[in-house]
Amino acid sequence: MGSTEKEIQLLGRLFQDLLDESNPRRLQTGLSDIFVRIDAERGEVALYGDDDELINTSVIFSWIRPEDKSIGEDMIAQLRDAIARLEAKGFWEHDLFERPFSIELVGEDFQTIEELLFLDDDLVKVSTPLLEGLNEDLDNFLGNLLADLK
Repeated sequence: MGSTEKEIQLLGRLFQDLLDESNPRRLQTGLSDIFVRIDAERGEVALYGDDDELINTSVIFSWIRPEDKSIGEDMIAQLRDAIARLEAKGFWEHDLFERPFSIELVGEDFQTIEELLFLDDDLVKVSTPLLEGLNEDLDNFLGNLLADLK
């Protein structure tokens, strides 16, 4: 298992722990937003709920960058991938995740850096991994549809 896969699994576990019965800090009430803060200097990923209260944390040791406090694109990509994998498994359909529901990457001041997931009853907005190849699929579909009209 590559290091990237390990980080993605750790991030997935960070979110899954929110519903884990054995976790004393598991969610007890509905949540409509999760704010993710990354402290690159310490490799810490912290999840905050609707009222900016801390709901879970984890340290990803390969993310520790004492000389560079900025959030790397690799970190964001792995976070997106973990969230997309959970979405594909239906994790965000749990009753405790109220609609509309969003996950946002935020800075120290809780200013949004990037929206990572947005779910509303009939609307799902996800980042690139789930959308890759969509243009090609739509082009093929449209081409086949128009070919039938000729």
